[in-house]
Amino acid sequence: MRYVKIKARTYNEAMMKLKMEHGDDAIPISHKNVKEGGLFNTGLFARDFVELTAAIPDVKPAKLKPKKNIDLTVGTNDNVSELLKQVIEKPENEPQRKSHTGLEQLLTQSILQSKQQEEAKPVTRPVEEPKVETTDASYIKLEKEFNELKALLRNLVETKQERMASDICLDNHDVYFKPFKDILRKNDMDDEECSMLLDEVKRNVSSEDMKDKYKIEKTLRELIKSRIVVSGPIDRGKRKKVLMFVGPTGVGKTTTMAKLGAILSLRQGLKVSFITIDNYRIAATEQLKKYAEIMRIPIHVVTDPVEFKEIVENEKADIIMVDTSGRSHRNDLKIAEIKNFADNCNCEILKILCVSANTKRSDLVEVFKAYDILHIDNVIITKVDETSYIGNVISVADKYNKPISYITNGQEVPNDIAIAEPDMMVNMILESTMR
Repeated sequence: MRYVKIKARTYNEAMMKLKMEHGDDAIPISHKNVKEGGLFNTGLFARDFVELTAAIPDVKPAKLKPKKNIDLTVGTNDNVSELLKQVIEKPENEPQRKSHTGLEQLLTQSILQSKQQEEAKPVTRPVEEPKVETTDASYIKLEKEFNELKALLRNLVETKQERMASDICLDNHDVYFKPFKDILRKNDMDDEECSMLLDEVKRNVSSEDMKDKYKIEKTLRELIKSRIVVSGPIDRGKRKKVLMFVGPTGVGKTTTMAKLGAILSLRQGLKVSFITIDNYRIAATEQLKKYAEIMRIPIHVVTDPVEFKEIVENEKADIIMVDTSGRSHRNDLKIAEIKNFADNCNCEILKILCVSANTKRSDLVEVFKAYDILHIDNVIITKVDETSYIGNVISVADKYNKPISYITNGQEVPNDIAIAEPDMMVNMILESTMR
């Protein structure tokens, strides 16, 4: 006599497998519910199975007339009770055997005897266990689906393990990248852009240099520098230039225009002329008139596009600088008025967008989007002295492919303005990284 264990999803399937693998002589002894599988031994996705224990006779008994309904209940069998009594009251001089194995053998012998006795009698009551009606074809299909499910779960587990291993590796490296991510976030760059920059750095830094913050800083510096586009300073050119300064209210357009006017006229000796179409801010117009008087630059106050076109075309100057009123980026109508002035003029006008460095990134995106109708040529970053970082403006300018021309860092005319250079701007972004 030998013993086997069969596992299946249900008792019926276990019985079917038992009969298919070991024939009709296989005798079920007991069954129990078990769980198997689960991700990482947590029990998650564990499946329920029935484990059937059965006895297989060593010698196949004579084939008897099969009966459909057989009572295999052993709880009230007198032979089983007698055999159990023998096990409990066995003599001391009996050879020692494992109690579990002896009990199973006695139970099996009892079941065989009961089975042979019952087969000789008419069947008086039906089997309580449900009939196995599953065909061979359905069993094969079920087994195939079960194997496919196991393969799928195995792949999921392996993929999860690979990702965990990769994440552990990245987490170890991220310790050295965290200071750089923090400085990028302080510059008001969004999470997606920070991740993209640092991922690019990781691809360009060897595994040996992942712990070297100076190598990381150098690689990040070069990467940011490659994304900064500058237009260079304003020069005379071969023909008259018209510069129109636009931007939201309060970013310092008038002061910035005065600074550039002083540099071009007083330092470079160019003939400069001022035009203002700002009819909303009297103080701004008076301020520009005061600057023009000090620098001996002619100034024109224009109220309509026709007059603007006439003055621009007739003005004898190397560079004409146009001041506009501050317009909210949410006021499309007012921005359209500025566009009407520019479109009414036959000459080429260079549109310069002035934005404050202390504007949060989300608002900068809206400003660039609103003023894009004017076809902005370059950007001046103002009020750098009021903040510690300028990565927000550089990031948005890169997003909209707009070059940067100047940076202003104070109110003093004409000193607090500088030509935008990539190295200088990278230093402003990363100046706190290595501290």
